[in-house]
Amino acid sequence: MSHTAGLPPKPDPYTGEPRPPHAPLEPEWKGAEKKRPGGANKAPQAPEGESPVLEWFYPSRGQSFGIGLAISLVVLTFGVIRDGGIGWMSTWWLWLFIVPWPFVTLLTGRNTRMSAGADWLRYGKDGFISTYELTSVKVTTEGASRALRLNDADQRTLSVQLNDLQRNRELWDLVYNGILHSVRGNGAETNKLARTFLDLDNPLRFRGE
Repeated sequence: MSHTAGLPPKPDPYTGEPRPPHAPLEPEWKGAEKKRPGGANKAPQAPEGESPVLEWFYPSRGQSFGIGLAISLVVLTFGVIRDGGIGWMSTWWLWLFIVPWPFVTLLTGRNTRMSAGADWLRYGKDGFISTYELTSVKVTTEGASRALRLNDADQRTLSVQLNDLQRNRELWDLVYNGILHSVRGNGAETNKLARTFLDLDNPLRFRGE
């Protein structure tokens, strides 16, 4: 009996059908972001020799700038509360902890561009991994966020913020189906956080329910 019996099937590499069922989401998930028209041309292209791009995501400049602005406001508020006022604002170098954030997120936002085919994920310019040939699936904590660390049979490694992957839910569904097949069919190594946050111990997930 196949170890993958009962799992949602792997989508056709060209049509993307049948699409996998929805994958589990981060507890803090706030909803998918709309794919921008023409985004497929700006997102990472399919690696050489791989199937076509089925899903993609890249942040708009406004989204990236807004995230940075929010960080600046948090730091500014912290400074006011900690100092009990605004007297610290006359110290010029303290502004170096506040002002740069919108511009930093504009630059780093380029690295969150991603695309996925039926059996691969590409993140940023160079990161690429075969999602149905994973040998290790682990989740680690990085501050308040969680990162998904993947290794495949060709010794490739990819580390992606879970909340970034889930900004396009259909892209995440494609990636998660590969994770399920790798864990159940290939015996990919997992850790406790991966089993918990990816719901890998739930037998219903292995039946596509």
